[in-house]
Amino acid sequence: MNRHQLPEYLFNQIHIVEPYSDKVKPVNEMMDVTAFFPGGKGLWLEENSKIVPDILVLGHDFSTVTAYNKMLVSGENEINSPTWRGMRNLFKDSSVDLNRCFFSNVYMGLRDVVSMIGVFPGSKDKEFRKRNQDFLSIQILTMKPKVIITLGIPASINLSFLSEQLKEDWSKGKALSSPNNGLKRNVWIDDHEYVCVALEHTSMRNPNVKRRSYVNERGNYVGNEAEIEMLKDALR
Repeated sequence: MNRHQLPEYLFNQIHIVEPYSDKVKPVNEMMDVTAFFPGGKGLWLEENSKIVPDILVLGHDFSTVTAYNKMLVSGENEINSPTWRGMRNLFKDSSVDLNRCFFSNVYMGLRDVVSMIGVFPGSKDKEFRKRNQDFLSIQILTMKPKVIITLGIPASINLSFLSEQLKEDWSKGKALSSPNNGLKRNVWIDDHEYVCVALEHTSMRNPNVKRRSYVNERGNYVGNEAEIEMLKDALR
């Protein structure tokens, strides 16, 4: 499967999360812009790359119905949003090639509410939540990425449901709240082994990153440097 077949293939599988939960609407069209999947292609389209992504970056959910509809009309990408600005800066400092990444979410669908912030409405629906976990498994199995990166607490918790090791280490937000807990190697999901990294969500990184810590053979790191070192080690 080549670079541009990946989002098309996954978009054709989204039907497995149906029916959608209350206050959640489907994404009916995947825009051909740089934006998180499924609203966008999930690829860095600002360069003419042929790299097949081997890093999966997982956010919470795409957006609200209103914001998505505005993007459909404008045709603009997301790269200047707070999430993308923070992520681009962090990935540049960590030598993460954006062309190697597939940017997706743990929940499919759009919030049919006013605010993009807070708990995703569909997370309260046990069956819908399970169907999204199944689709997350499909995303991972299709890609078989070398590294899985989560942005924020909900993404790390949802990924933890797929691995016994992560259930123990990352449940209840421990991926971000526990010291030196953000990088996990030898994580088994569906009989495949992955390296997983939990990061603060980049849209709210500045007030939250100070709580991060990480220890490796080069030293003890806190805050911004801790997340940079985690990413560098994950890619080694």
